[in-house]
Amino acid sequence: MVQPPIPPTVPASPTPEAVPPAKPPAASPFYRKGLMLLFLLVGGVAIAQIPIANHVTGAGTITSRSYERHHVTTSVAGTVNLKVKSNGLVTEGDIVAEVYSAEIEQQIASAEQSLQQATSALDDAKSRAKMGEMQLLKAKQDVAIARSRAEKEQAEFEAIVSGNNSPQIRQLEAEINSIESEIAGAINNQLGIEEQITGIHHEIAALEVDSTSYQENLQILQSEIQKYQEILMEGALAQNEFNKSQKEENILKAQINQQISQIEVKRQQIRQYESEIRQRENLIEQKQGLIAAKYAQIEELKNQVEELRDERANELEQQLVLQRSVETEVESAVLQIKNESERVAQAEAELARLRDRQQDLILKSKITGTVVTADLDLVDQAPVQMGQELMEIVNLSQLTATVEVSQEDGNLVKPNQFVTFKVRDPYSPSYRATVQDILPKIVLDQSGSNPMLTLTILIDNHDQSLRPGSEGFAHIETGQMRIYQKAQHELNKLFNLDKYFVGFSK
Repeated sequence: MVQPPIPPTVPASPTPEAVPPAKPPAASPFYRKGLMLLFLLVGGVAIAQIPIANHVTGAGTITSRSYERHHVTTSVAGTVNLKVKSNGLVTEGDIVAEVYSAEIEQQIASAEQSLQQATSALDDAKSRAKMGEMQLLKAKQDVAIARSRAEKEQAEFEAIVSGNNSPQIRQLEAEINSIESEIAGAINNQLGIEEQITGIHHEIAALEVDSTSYQENLQILQSEIQKYQEILMEGALAQNEFNKSQKEENILKAQINQQISQIEVKRQQIRQYESEIRQRENLIEQKQGLIAAKYAQIEELKNQVEELRDERANELEQQLVLQRSVETEVESAVLQIKNESERVAQAEAELARLRDRQQDLILKSKITGTVVTADLDLVDQAPVQMGQELMEIVNLSQLTATVEVSQEDGNLVKPNQFVTFKVRDPYSPSYRATVQDILPKIVLDQSGSNPMLTLTILIDNHDQSLRPGSEGFAHIETGQMRIYQKAQHELNKLFNLDKYFVGFSK
């Protein structure tokens, strides 16, 4: 640091030379004594007006500025490994010591294990969530398929209920209608046959009536023939009448036989027609059985549709249950991811905090300066406690000192005045300084009787030999004072003349 220039000392005004008076005439001894006293008085006044440099002196103790010193302390207990020595020079950021803490190392190992466990659990949760999402996607696809099937079967069932049957049922219904048409045709044909049988019965009845008439006529004729035979045997009737009656009898018998034959033919026709009717009845019965089978098939198809609808509905419900189960699993995995992420974040934060504390075990100098702590070798490799101070580093290029001066000198001291500082050593060099601050509070000295003003001075420690804690004296250059002012000031300090003479020091 460049030393402030020393203000030039104003040379003392030359003593005005006494002007030799004109040689008076021979005077008396009284006159000579008065003249000598006058000369002395004028000379004393002239000497009292001579300006001289004034200094205010005070005892001081060297300190350092707060931002130019660094007290290196430990934040945790452990074993210290020093990297510097006493009076060693360090630069800001240099490592001055390292502290090994088994407790911190164990906590870091535990935190790393916790972080590893939380990370592993988080990875497992993410795998579960990923797998669950894949399963959920498949479950949703299965639900969509099941819903499509269920809706299709439900629509088909509703169509059947509303009468809009399926093609297969409609085919059966068409077949039923065709069979019913065949049955109707067979019934109509049977009715025709029955009408024919009825007609034949009428014909048989007519033939039987004719046959009865013939039988009656034959009986009458036979009675007549018998009578003719009796008469003929007696010879009373002619033979030709008898023959004629026999011929008529034969004709009647032939007619009766013909009628009987026709009746038998008619009855045979009736039996054939009745056989056809039975065949048609059997056919109708078969057709009706086929219709019943067709209706049974229709009912079976309807039951199958209803059962399939219920089966599809159950399948849809099962797929929905499976989907909800997978969704629950995914939600659980997502919640686990959140929880494990928080665990990971907490573990990372704890590990970062511990590593920050571990970094705090590497002690660095916050300033560029000198290690002023003595006997550092006694601390190296020794156990230390939390908060223990290891060393003090001070920037020695500029130091401060707290100086106490007499209250009576306070009015002479101003900021930025130049100061000469010396320690309590007769061989110590002088150091230039300046007044930096003046505390407004007055304190008593160690004796408790003298009020003192406290100053702070900034010392240029050019050879960096001064150390905080050293004591010395500060000579503050307060400017020039005339000799009479200096004498007046010193007398006032000794006898406190202001107490007796108002305005004495003015």
